[in-house]
Amino acid sequence: MILHALGDPKQAPRFLKEHVYCLQNNDRKSNYLYHDVALPLPRYVTDIEFDAIILDVSFLAMRWASAQQFKQIKSDYAFIKSSNAVKLAFPQDEYDCNELLDEWMCDWNVDVVVSVISSHHDHLYPTFSRLKRIEFGFTGYLDENLLRHCITPFEERSIDIGYRARKLPPYFGRVGETKWTIGRDVQIAATQAGLRTDIVLGDGGTLFGEDWLNFINDCKFTLGANSGSSLLDPRGEIQRAVRRLLAERPHATFSEIEQACFPGKDGHQQYTAISPRVLEAAVLESCQILVVGDYSGILTPWEHYIPIKPDASDFHEVMEAIRDKQQVSRITKNCKSAILDRQDLRYETAAHKTLKLIEEHVPSRSISRSSTRDRNAIIRYSEEMPSIYARHWAQLRLKNKFIAPLRRYPNILNAGRTARDFIHSFLRQDR
Repeated sequence: MILHALGDPKQAPRFLKEHVYCLQNNDRKSNYLYHDVALPLPRYVTDIEFDAIILDVSFLAMRWASAQQFKQIKSDYAFIKSSNAVKLAFPQDEYDCNELLDEWMCDWNVDVVVSVISSHHDHLYPTFSRLKRIEFGFTGYLDENLLRHCITPFEERSIDIGYRARKLPPYFGRVGETKWTIGRDVQIAATQAGLRTDIVLGDGGTLFGEDWLNFINDCKFTLGANSGSSLLDPRGEIQRAVRRLLAERPHATFSEIEQACFPGKDGHQQYTAISPRVLEAAVLESCQILVVGDYSGILTPWEHYIPIKPDASDFHEVMEAIRDKQQVSRITKNCKSAILDRQDLRYETAAHKTLKLIEEHVPSRSISRSSTRDRNAIIRYSEEMPSIYARHWAQLRLKNKFIAPLRRYPNILNAGRTARDFIHSFLRQDR
């Protein structure tokens, strides 16, 4: 069983869909039950004796919900704690509420955590790292659709520098702040230099599926930075403090927020990982301009990418590199080769590694293998749930369609939510 919170597949990022369905897409021998926790889990599923239970990154993000919601999700799936199945967890952003994650993994007796951060496990998992096994993985992998994508010749691409990034909250430290400020600063410098850019910061620039790959395929150069954080927030207290401050002072600077909410705590360590965007740009032969960083030990500046300082103060050097066509060609080819040569960056390899981890633990368990009852329950789920999922996502899309225009009128939206909460509370009391 794979527990996830992918959400509406039509609105989910391409790499996340590939990540969630990695096993099913690369292993046709096993029986898989995928459940999105946005919908209630049918009672009969809890009676299935699974060989393995996979806790996907999207499911593990539930630790960021409110304390009540987090408590509820653990209660709803408490059967996992006592399950004899092999349990594997695939978290990301492990620096965010890491103590809650550590306690959760221990409480549910998880066998293996596959971490996307290659070091500092004693900081991230102070208890679990002493008791159980931690393996290394990546935030995303190469899939066949990406590898088969038709590549636009460099000179035919219409965008000089392209970038998409959310404006991350300050509680990811300077590393998180750089993710969006580098886009802002390069936009200014590149425009002054006469380059054609397509740089969008914020949720409004999000692209899905083929649109995302087509965007990168139209960029001569792709801007980027390490994914991760330079700030450890063990229980979400820093996040809550930042949110409270921003509610009162929405235009507060990063330095002001740092001084008020986490003075002296940022930058002691960097918890970073190479992002799927880097893999996609490499395969699609878009030369990358990256903030100098580790990139999971795979990429080296001037060999695989054009380096840029976090504040873009050396953009004049980047411009010189951009004009050197031979150097650009060399860096682009080197980067693509470095990514393609790594078999551990393939989804097929990731799936086989996961199955091997499961097989290593199965002999020590008295697991009842694929009984007729269990197979019938999985078949029942596959027959009943698709229509339920379809209705749920359709209703959600319709709801968002009507709510979106109201976001311009927060007073009306808040009044509607207050009325809704009152009605729900009244109905619960009535029942």
